[in-house]
Amino acid sequence: MLNGIGTDIQTISAVMKTAERTPRFIDTVLTPNERAIYDQRKGKHQGEFLAGRFSAKEAFSKALGTGIGSKAGFLDIEILSDQQGAPVITKMPELGAVKTHISISHSGDYVHSLVILEQDMSKEQEPQMLDRQPIASHRPAWLEVSKSALLHNIDYIKDLTQTERFCAVVKANAYGHGLEQVVPILQAAHVDYFAVATMDEGIWLRQFGVTEPVMILGMTPAKYADELVENDLVAVAGSLTWLKAALAAKTSSKILKVSVPVDTGMGRIGLRTRDELTELITFINQQADVHFDSIWTHFATADTTNQAYFDQQVTKWHELTDQQNIPEHTLRHLANSGTSLWHELPSHDMIRVGAGMYGLDSSQGQLARRQLQPVMRLKAELVYVKQVPAGSSISYGATYTAKRDEWIGTLPIGYADGYSRDMQGMQALLPDGRTVELIGRIAMDQCMVRLPEEMPVGTEITLLGQAGDATITLEDLADQADTIPYEIATSMAQRLPRRVVE
Repeated sequence: MLNGIGTDIQTISAVMKTAERTPRFIDTVLTPNERAIYDQRKGKHQGEFLAGRFSAKEAFSKALGTGIGSKAGFLDIEILSDQQGAPVITKMPELGAVKTHISISHSGDYVHSLVILEQDMSKEQEPQMLDRQPIASHRPAWLEVSKSALLHNIDYIKDLTQTERFCAVVKANAYGHGLEQVVPILQAAHVDYFAVATMDEGIWLRQFGVTEPVMILGMTPAKYADELVENDLVAVAGSLTWLKAALAAKTSSKILKVSVPVDTGMGRIGLRTRDELTELITFINQQADVHFDSIWTHFATADTTNQAYFDQQVTKWHELTDQQNIPEHTLRHLANSGTSLWHELPSHDMIRVGAGMYGLDSSQGQLARRQLQPVMRLKAELVYVKQVPAGSSISYGATYTAKRDEWIGTLPIGYADGYSRDMQGMQALLPDGRTVELIGRIAMDQCMVRLPEEMPVGTEITLLGQAGDATITLEDLADQADTIPYEIATSMAQRLPRRVVE
């Protein structure tokens, strides 16, 4: 069970400048044992060590939910290294039966730290203490998250749109890519906002250590107003009735931050007439404890060839919002991925990007191909290899029968991992780029491939991504399953390990 997650990013050069200006800063951050290691290092390695320990201790305090100086000071935490050079917390405040997990990574002039405090389940704990299914880290099947592809897509879309602010949409476990893996990369890329679908996702981001603005895109019941303000989340005020109910439920003196949705043709949520929008804006402007964060809409056909409906929505937006008493600080964000990639922006205040950020072509080939790079890869290793004689059937229902003697490999992945039963007959890739076929029904936890020859256990098979000169895309998997790439990506199970690769 997770007790807390904290993350922190520091600029190495800035930390070293502080140390140069105030030499006592080093001994404020480092314990005597850490200082001895610091003194042994030279040049940039000194800077990386000091910034790394500073960042990691900040991350530890965020995992506690307090910040440095409340339950833990810098010298109350000591981080040394094990025999492999990995960071290990050797001293910390007494927290009871808690395991600590720590990582410190460097990229250019930045250092990123992650600290996870986890209830020690080796102690006697009730089964209901488990708050999520275990990650299958001891099984050779995994997702890879390409850091370079994610950063490329962000830079590409920023350059294409010339937007003033970039809102990263990380709902649904970052579109299946993994929040814990994706969020630190986004923070290093200096995104301006995060967007989620639910309040619980927003609270998770806060517990993870995210300090950037977090906007909820879906409706939150008004009764949770106190949780919204305590976690500093931007909530959707979808009607005057909702806002009045939220203020009535709010007991905290903190300010409630709201965004106002305008329904110009999506038909999901939002105000549909100018009068009701005017009434809500007037009410917000009269409230001292409400902050009018933003006003927005969502385009239904931005990633299709239906330009007429897109233009109709833009016209409706202006009819509803022009000459309204909207404060100067209130952001107007209208562009989703489709709008950002294929249309002139109706507003440059901010764009909300989900699919495009992860390298997904939301138009599915209907519109001009953009220079996006896929972020997700799915791989597994052969765990069993055998030769079967002609006439042998494979998997449930005996839907596949070998026509000749064949080599069959078993992969430890199935529909419970998000690799659906529809993938029977799909292609996968050998390390050299040759294709192999998924044969027999996909089982809950395993599936089989027909191999061209005997291959060793441990051979890596690419189910999504590139091997050699061949590539399997999310669009390919979606075509096989007669669905859309989003569903494939977001169906990837929590139990699949996520690994960040360059």
